[in-house]
Amino acid sequence: TVLTLRLEVDTAADTAIPLPGGTRSWEPAEVNVDGAPARGMLRDANGVLWVRLTRGRHQIAARGPLPSRDSVEIPLPLQPLRVEATSRGWQVHGLREDGLAESALQLTREKRETSTKLAPGELPPFLNVTRELRLDLDWRLRTIVTRVTPGDTAVLIEVPLLAGESVTSEQIRVRDGHATVSLAPGERQVTWASELDESASLTLHAPEKVAWTEVWRLDVSPIWHVEADGIPPIHADAGHGARVREWRPWPGESVRLSVARPAGIEGPTLTIDSSLLQVNPGLRSTDTTLTVRLRSSRGGRHSIALPEESSLKSVSIDGELQPIRLEGRSVGVPIHPGAQTLEIAWRESRGFTDALLYRTPAVDLGVPSVNAQISLKPSVGRWILALGGAGMKPAVLFWSILVALAALALGLSRLHLTPLRFHEWLLLGIGLTQVPIGAAAVVAVWLLALGWRSERGTAVPGRWFDLLQLLLVALSGAALLTLLFSIHRGLLGSPEMQILGNGSTASMLRWYQDRTIATPAQSWLFSVPVLVYRLAMLAWALWLAQALLRWLRWGWQCFTADELWRPLRQDERPGAGT
Repeated sequence: TVLTLRLEVDTAADTAIPLPGGTRSWEPAEVNVDGAPARGMLRDANGVLWVRLTRGRHQIAARGPLPSRDSVEIPLPLQPLRVEATSRGWQVHGLREDGLAESALQLTREKRETSTKLAPGELPPFLNVTRELRLDLDWRLRTIVTRVTPGDTAVLIEVPLLAGESVTSEQIRVRDGHATVSLAPGERQVTWASELDESASLTLHAPEKVAWTEVWRLDVSPIWHVEADGIPPIHADAGHGARVREWRPWPGESVRLSVARPAGIEGPTLTIDSSLLQVNPGLRSTDTTLTVRLRSSRGGRHSIALPEESSLKSVSIDGELQPIRLEGRSVGVPIHPGAQTLEIAWRESRGFTDALLYRTPAVDLGVPSVNAQISLKPSVGRWILALGGAGMKPAVLFWSILVALAALALGLSRLHLTPLRFHEWLLLGIGLTQVPIGAAAVVAVWLLALGWRSERGTAVPGRWFDLLQLLLVALSGAALLTLLFSIHRGLLGSPEMQILGNGSTASMLRWYQDRTIATPAQSWLFSVPVLVYRLAMLAWALWLAQALLRWLRWGWQCFTADELWRPLRQDERPGAGT
């Protein structure tokens, strides 16, 4: 079988043009220019034949036998303006109705000639067709044709479209429900986009006896429900997303997709996932920042009501400041579909000095919410006595410690080892709550040890008595240093009220509610000026000073009872010489 090409070429200057074909597909055996053998021909590194032409119109005729294959690709390096083809025993693919051609023509033998001889052949082209379906508000399809075999030849195939598919890419030609795909030599991939008509069912079918395999990926939006019937899906690559299902069918296999859109139910279109109210009260004003994380299914405007007499400082959405003003008590913020973060900062003209009972600002979020948090940074000039609020909250453990101290003081007063009565033990314990518990225990052990020395110390044998006296001296020094340190902490330090709970400390108080109404419950704290604490510790220090004088006199009597020291004597040995 012989292929003859006739080209009509117009040139405006002396030049060279590439001829159709190449060493990897088909090449002419003879080339004539204007009826005479061509001169000045050149073959480039890709096997394409170039012919030199002078200025003007020329007629080029190229002729050569076709390879003994059922399919032959003829690359067109120089795209012609119009192509006409006649054939016998072969089908020509790659021509359009308007006379234009793809980047290559494909010749397919209608009936292969029988031959008993074995002839060398080339590996036929093979491809992979990947269809990626995205069912969202609009149904879209992305088709990727990838060459699998070496890319040194041109490829022309017709890929069948899905039912209801409309190709939107300009470079793809559609004819009789098929997309004509042309890959030039060296081209590895072709991609096009399409739109799909919405339907109750969609069938994906892998054709048989074609030069490609198919891969189907389905990404379904939450607004659709899809049931797949046919071959099972495989585990898709994590890079395609958790909702993507993937099939890799064999020729002839299919998958039928039943698509339904669940009916919507009545309910809110806006959900507040979390809110954080950060309160920083001062003596005469309070700075507050509200951070809200929300999700919305539609755009609109949402209002958040601030407390009375608030001065708006700033409003930001997803970290960007917005020029929004306060309208009465309401702050109107624009909402777009999806997730977003709002941050509103304002100042109130009230502080800790306005009342002994301080309440956090009451903010109306507009809708019920979850994960509501309040954090409050108390002023160092206040003495916190009690805390309260809804949900998980901090607590002042000092009062429970005080109850334990009262029980301990009652027990110590009944030991009769010391002259301290119940109220003296209790007052001493209250003052020692400002120091570590180990240091406070040293004072109690010191007093009890002196009482035990007075009653039973003389019964200690030999040199152990002297060691006991030395220990009492060291214990007395440690106890006096502890008392001095407790006075210093009480008069100059901050009150230690043992505030714990929900990650709270004395410098940061935190409340948490898992579910709230539109206006989360307020938290409160009862406090007095720290001067009250200083005066109370001053009174305790004065009481301790006069009480310590009595305790020291009593302690000295206990320390010197019966004897102060046992002198060390050498043991006399029998028979010792002089």
